[in-house]
Amino acid sequence: MVSAVLFSAAVANAQSPDLSKAESAIQNGDCASAISTLQPLTEKKLHKEDGAKAAELLARCYAKTNDMANLDRLTSRYLEYYAGNPKRSRMEVIAAERMLRSDSLAVKGVEKLLNVLDYSKNASIKDYATNLLCQAISKDKRFTVGQLTTFADKAMVSRRVANIIWLRLGKELSEKKNYKAARYWYKKVIAANENSEWVEKAKSAIEEFEGKSSIPTVLVLAPISGDFAEFGQDAVKGARLALEKANLKGKVNLRVADTHADAVEALRRTRQVVAQDSVIAIIGPIMSAPAATVAAWLSSTHSNIPMLTPTATDAGISRMGPNIFQVNVSMDNLAVGIANYAVDCLGIHEFAVLSPLGDFGTAMTQSFTRAVESRGGVVLATQEFEEGRPDYTTEFRKLRAERFNQVLHKMNIARGVKNLDAIGAKEKRSFMQDSVFKIPGIFIPSSSPSDAGLIARQVAYHKLSGTLLGTSGWYGQDLIDEGKKLVENSYFSVSFGNADTNQTYKEFYSAYKSKWNEEPKADKVSGLSYSAAKIIFSLMVAGETELVKKIYSQKVFHGVYGDIRFEKGANANIQIMGVESGAFVNKTACQSK
Repeated sequence: MVSAVLFSAAVANAQSPDLSKAESAIQNGDCASAISTLQPLTEKKLHKEDGAKAAELLARCYAKTNDMANLDRLTSRYLEYYAGNPKRSRMEVIAAERMLRSDSLAVKGVEKLLNVLDYSKNASIKDYATNLLCQAISKDKRFTVGQLTTFADKAMVSRRVANIIWLRLGKELSEKKNYKAARYWYKKVIAANENSEWVEKAKSAIEEFEGKSSIPTVLVLAPISGDFAEFGQDAVKGARLALEKANLKGKVNLRVADTHADAVEALRRTRQVVAQDSVIAIIGPIMSAPAATVAAWLSSTHSNIPMLTPTATDAGISRMGPNIFQVNVSMDNLAVGIANYAVDCLGIHEFAVLSPLGDFGTAMTQSFTRAVESRGGVVLATQEFEEGRPDYTTEFRKLRAERFNQVLHKMNIARGVKNLDAIGAKEKRSFMQDSVFKIPGIFIPSSSPSDAGLIARQVAYHKLSGTLLGTSGWYGQDLIDEGKKLVENSYFSVSFGNADTNQTYKEFYSAYKSKWNEEPKADKVSGLSYSAAKIIFSLMVAGETELVKKIYSQKVFHGVYGDIRFEKGANANIQIMGVESGAFVNKTACQSK
């Protein structure tokens, strides 16, 4: 119930007879008559002092009569109008107290009260907000360890609130047998020395579990809030399902830290949790930049803790240390995989590259070129293009012109002509208009199947011939729908083959849908996170303690989308798909040429 303390100042200087009448009615327990008086004032004069005071009194009555619908509307309207105004703190506390009554809004209620403590200059409001927070945090069982930890990051605005959170965290974690983490929080209470009773309580708790071994923690790093929250939540669901399937409940603590998809925040949270908990493995981060940042720190400070990033694809992350692993196949390995296949299995040694503008296209082109050249092949020409456009005539004219010069030079060398560019204007015009230029291999690392299909059609239209090659961006029905017969006998590299025929995927799909009441998404985040977590949990079930060494020695693990084969920490299990008779066919196995 909203305290009268909050409103002692609201009407102290009130001159309006209506306000005085309403205040008197409230003091006599007659909110019904007060509401009828206050509503018109609030609706018509919210922008004035009397209206603002009327709104605060009205909110008090709505709370007292449990009229939550009207209370929500009023507080929302008030806070929107007085955004940035210090007087909003009184109404913000009312809104927060309302939120604490709701299961879905309780966390926001705590955060709102912490915010009030941070900016409000009103001592009575701050005292009331502090009391609300201490009561909620010390007694409310709805808050998880993760949520309490987040509160602790923001609680230094009040030493009293901070100590209550630390004590609650110590208690919760010790009950979960996570003694290292419990000791961390209890020691903060002792170091703060804010209250002798709290200090003695913390010391006594530490003595009770002294000498007991803490259960291990597996840390999941993922963006739980912000623009990429959906991906992060799917990653957590995959990891939680893997824990459930491993039957390790009570034997391992799965702790989730929100990275906000930010490299600095990911490193901060990692260092924090490693200092607090008995971390034995890390799943994540799921984005490449945070993954690289955490990997650099972890490999130099805690090389015994394996980090398995489920989805990061930037090349080189796994090379940052012997304890860093990439479950998803990197862009570099995808490009190298199709280059190796083209040279070794298809016998192609001359290539052209149509590269999409941007970092993705540049990385793919560089990796493909290096792989081709290391096998004695050559990239004859590279032409960039902007994905998503309907017509690439300009790009193909440039590519044809470059290929024409190469063909012409060869012809003139064979004829013994000194001037390699020598050709008659009429002959050149005829050659450029009518000739089909053959380029044995044409690599097009498009990031979408529809773009790949569209470009395949234009390759033929612009009189270029050769075997079309791509990477995982090709894998989708749009490739066949858009490219039709022109993508027949094309090949592309993927991280995993057809999941529909994979028994492990079928079992994962069924279990995921049963637990979360939704299908795993096509982006594979949940499945890859499940696979990463499963590697760790399966080794724990087998009694392995030196996880990094075991991952390196075992190398191959069964994943949701196929086997995961680590080479220097990177998944090198590339699959090659081809198009035959309008269908995708796995062409990984081949006879070297």
